[in-house]
Parts: sequence; structure tokens; C-alpha cells
Amino acid sequence: GARGHLGGVSEATAAAIKILDIYGCDYIFVETVGVGQSEIDIVKTCDTTLMVTVPGLGDDIQAIKAGVLEIGDVFAVNKADRDGAQKTARELEAMLDFNSKPWRPPVKLLTAATGDGVPELLAEIEAHRRYMLDSSEFENRRILNAKLELIELVKQSIMEKLLMPSARQQTIETLASHVAFRKQDPYTASEALLAELI
Repeated sequence: GARGHLGGVSEATAAAIKILDIYGCDYIFVETVGVGQSEIDIVKTCDTTLMVTVPGLGDDIQAIKAGVLEIGDVFAVNKADRDGAQKTARELEAMLDFNSKPWRPPVKLLTAATGDGVPELLAEIEAHRRYMLDSSEFENRRILNAKLELIELVKQSIMEKLLMPSARQQTIETLASHVAFRKQDPYTASEALLAELI
């Protein structure tokens, strides 16, 4: 579970992945709590993002969020033995036609319960890894992910320092009151708070 952390994954996920990587795991699978337009933090920690969907979610096009189409490297339609699986795959393919990235995410049909299509899906995941390594995208993504992680840790540290001293709470209350009653704009108030913190 995400334990209340926005983005679809727990705050400790990145650290857990690092431990498993250092331990020498060949593959590390991270399952998210589900995705929407804001639950896409998984892309900040993984080399390959696999989006799994199923037929029969109602209006399939609406079920496939724009953010998911942006982050997915490989798409899988599970329960391919059900009615509507081919339709879901076609709709995904059609939406991916608007993808402008060099890598065209493949869409694979499979039935996980029986194993049908799983080897083909694994082959696509491995193909994406080869593409990443051959095109230097692997290194670029790792550097970007590390940068995002560092920025997030700095933001957390600043928030802790900002909210910890009780003396600063009075300043926050005063500035919030000024903003609420239009005595000061929020930008000026935030700059004053930041100046005090620094």
C-alpha cells in the first residue's frame, strides 16, 4: 500500500528497491496501488514501467488515464480470454499512435491464470531494457530519477525544519492570517517565511 503517500507507491519504495538492487536481484517487481493521473510516481523509481489492464472496465478509453499512457513502457491486457480484450488492445494501440517518443510501447494480450502470453510479455520487457541500454536512455533515466529523489528529500528536510520549532509556528500563523484577510499576498508571505528559515 501507499500508506497515505501520494503517487501510488509508499515513501519507502525507493529505498526498498535500492536494497534489493544492492543485494543483486536480477529483477525487482514493484506493484502500485493502482494508477490515475496523479498515481504515477512509479516511473521515478523503475527502469521499465509495465501497465496492466483488463477488458470490461466500462468505457475502456476513459479507464486509460492520460498520465498512464505517458509513463507506460510496455502495456499488457490481461484476461485475454474474455470478451472485449481485443477491443481494449486496439484502443490502447490507437491511443499510443499519438506517442511521440522514440520507443513505441508494445501492447500484449495475455491470460496470467494460464500463463498464455506471459513469455511474449517478458520478451517485450527485455526488449525495452535492451533499447534503454543501447540508446543511453537507461543512464539518462537513472540520473533523472536520482535527481528527482534528491529534490524530494531536500523538500522533506525543508518541511521538517520549517514546521519543527514551535517559535516558527507563531510566524506561520501570523502570515497565514495576513494572507487569509488579504493583508499580504501568499508569494510575499512565503518569501518572508523562507527568509526566516534560511
